[in-house]
Amino acid sequence: MDKRLRQFRPAVTRMLRERYGEAEAARRWEKLEALYRQWLREDGDLGGRANMMADNMTLCYAVCALYEAVDRRLSRAEFDRLVEDVMRGPFRMMGLLDMNRLYRKRRLMGLLHACVARYARKAERHRGNAWGNTWRLAANPDGHELGFAMTLYSCPLCDFARKRGYMDILPWMCETDHRVAAAMHARLIRHNTLATGDDRCDYWYVGDRSPEALADEGSK
Repeated sequence: MDKRLRQFRPAVTRMLRERYGEAEAARRWEKLEALYRQWLREDGDLGGRANMMADNMTLCYAVCALYEAVDRRLSRAEFDRLVEDVMRGPFRMMGLLDMNRLYRKRRLMGLLHACVARYARKAERHRGNAWGNTWRLAANPDGHELGFAMTLYSCPLCDFARKRGYMDILPWMCETDHRVAAAMHARLIRHNTLATGDDRCDYWYVGDRSPEALADEGSK
């Protein structure tokens, strides 16, 4: 079993057992795992460990496979509880960071932007080959002076959801970005997403107590 399914299994198994009982939960987990592996074969892993963003793709496969395993009967509240269960440990670690103390450190934010720019160049070299339809992105294209920002111009999760018929739950997955930001005492300011029909996903992370965060309205 790969890393993603190992991470996902305890929380999902608990949910399936509560719904269906032990035997049926086992059968539905098998369906989930079979679909996950099918999509890995057919749609690819975007380069796997060589691509630092590829884990987002396997998480999408796992969520969509669960959606099928429960006959597409998954409420938003159930999805949110699952995210909290799966991510409890990572959220606790993220809580050690405080974006309110960091987002004004221009040198640090500049280093983060440089890392994203390097990744973007690498993705361009590998797109269409080993990394398939991996993300097209840019570091801070709007020139924010504070905080960390990047923009996605294409997203393989959106491509997969459109191809396979999961555009109804894709926004739920995208909105977990706000929960990740909150764990780091950050605010994600994002007014455009590919999942809702815009031509890009714009990300700008600032401290959650910052003037920028308090002034923000309408983030997706």
